[in-house]
Amino acid sequence: MRKDLALFNDFWDEVPSLFEKGRNALFSGFSNEFDKILNGKCDFEELDDRYHIELEVPGVKKDEINLSLKNDILTISWNRKREEKKEKSKRKSYERSEGSFTRSFNVDSADPEKINASLKDGVLKIELPKHENAKPKKIEIK
Repeated sequence: MRKDLALFNDFWDEVPSLFEKGRNALFSGFSNEFDKILNGKCDFEELDDRYHIELEVPGVKKDEINLSLKNDILTISWNRKREEKKEKSKRKSYERSEGSFTRSFNVDSADPEKINASLKDGVLKIELPKHENAKPKKIEIK
């Protein structure tokens, strides 16, 4: 009876890792697509005089983020690596993802000399003013 109880307990100790292995096998091909959906949620606004972007970047440091503007395309990217755990544990579950993230936005007429970006509380805020000649001008009717 005692041996049966020990086997029963061992089984339940292994259940979380079995689910983790099954999930990894089932979704391994989709992980990059899920990362694009689950990471980098964003608010994007085009106003008359500028673009305003707020992008969620939880756990990403500002020196890990790459911003580039080329041919009116703003590209934001970063790499996230999983820390290696050297401790041996009975139970483990890794839900934080690793991998790279890239997102691009069409920002016609953005002035590259006046871009302002800041990172606070896991939110990247980017202001991209437009060139003066791209701003709408009111035309007076005579």
